[in-house]
Amino acid sequence: MANSELAKRLERARPFLRGAYDEIDPSLPEFMGILRQVGASECWHKHGSFFDHLVDVYRILKLWNAPDSVARCGLFHSAYSNSYVNLAIFQPNVDRQKVRDLIGDAAEELVHMFCIVPRQPLIHDDLLFHFTDEELVSALKESEKSMKEAEAEDLELQKLEIEDKNGNWLDGIHDKYEILKSQCREKLEGFVLPEWRRKIQKVLPAEGVRVKHIKSGEDVQVPRRLVAIFLFMTMADFIDQLFSFQDVLFNNTNGITAYAGNTWTALWPGDGKPGLWMNSISRMGSLYTVIVREEYLFQREERKQKNEEEKKKRGFEEIELVIPPVFDHCRAVLFPSDQVIARDLYWEAVCMPPREKTHEKAETLLVKACELNPFIGEPRVVLAQIYNSQGRYDEAEKEAETGLRLMLEWGTTWDKRMSWEGWIAWTRVLLMKAKEKSWPHTSWGILNLGLVK
Repeated sequence: MANSELAKRLERARPFLRGAYDEIDPSLPEFMGILRQVGASECWHKHGSFFDHLVDVYRILKLWNAPDSVARCGLFHSAYSNSYVNLAIFQPNVDRQKVRDLIGDAAEELVHMFCIVPRQPLIHDDLLFHFTDEELVSALKESEKSMKEAEAEDLELQKLEIEDKNGNWLDGIHDKYEILKSQCREKLEGFVLPEWRRKIQKVLPAEGVRVKHIKSGEDVQVPRRLVAIFLFMTMADFIDQLFSFQDVLFNNTNGITAYAGNTWTALWPGDGKPGLWMNSISRMGSLYTVIVREEYLFQREERKQKNEEEKKKRGFEEIELVIPPVFDHCRAVLFPSDQVIARDLYWEAVCMPPREKTHEKAETLLVKACELNPFIGEPRVVLAQIYNSQGRYDEAEKEAETGLRLMLEWGTTWDKRMSWEGWIAWTRVLLMKAKEKSWPHTSWGILNLGLVK
């Protein structure tokens, strides 16, 4: 990534780093104050307080360019409690209008739906578990091909339409335009869906799915775009809270996150290792990308086949489906074995005794970890420190830049022993010192680091 793009990501994150919340959303300080008043900062939540989790999820969503309604939903996503946690800070039977007045109708509707759907079976049993890793990789490849074909066809039609409107009849432009439109209609009429689209439409039809209300048991229709939004939000929700404690709880040793174990005797917070959640999140991201592509193609065909007034509104179409930057813009699946080995190599490296000879072995371990899991920043940041300490400043600069970019993309940490803000600050110090081509060789010198220019 070019330095200018890295600078843009850092600039986008800076209000969060400085606590300038009113620059992000003028109403955000009020929202945070209300969440504190209702006790969110007093509730335990996985690796911190419920308040911290809500703000972190909001930050992730904003750094992913989520629409305001989705980001605000992230800030209040468990306000009425949900299928994962019983942390109702507002009562849905009396407080919905209060929440609407606070965050807006669109955001409150998302919060309400988020809190009544059975998210675990919807996301995992009904969606993710219907696809193997290999099937998702194939669907990503084939759906990208379908998108390129559709975009090329649309571009050609657009060019001919412009010529037609400009009255340019040379070389039979008008005839070409009408012929191409006719061919498009004929293609749609006799079109056979590719396998990836058939499977998506089977698992998640255009009209959405019917689920049971988690409290009343009544049927609830969840439109497909809303399922996609909840998949997007669940990625942000999970990456902020998962670490090794949940792996121990559910016996997740193979990195698949099947929630099969029941080690309720696990002691919190455990050893603090990075969690084995990245295969699951990469699968969510890949499936989300495929759903977004299917939505685009479906709506495109709907526009070509029907008049606007005949279109059936399926719900939540006004909310843009944006792609998170993680996992190469959600175009890659990290296989379970790779994430397990990479995590263990990283952990061995950072837990080694701090001697110069061990740095050589740590470097080997970290380089291999980055090869197996190129989607996380922390191993690269540790590498940058090793390279700085050895005077290998160009290598340090490269690793620090890549690590910083990745952690800005995530908006949260993989190694949760330190805060996201702490990791960002430390990485910027490493990057600055690499560019200066200097590094302290005393303990006091290390402690005196901190100023970032």
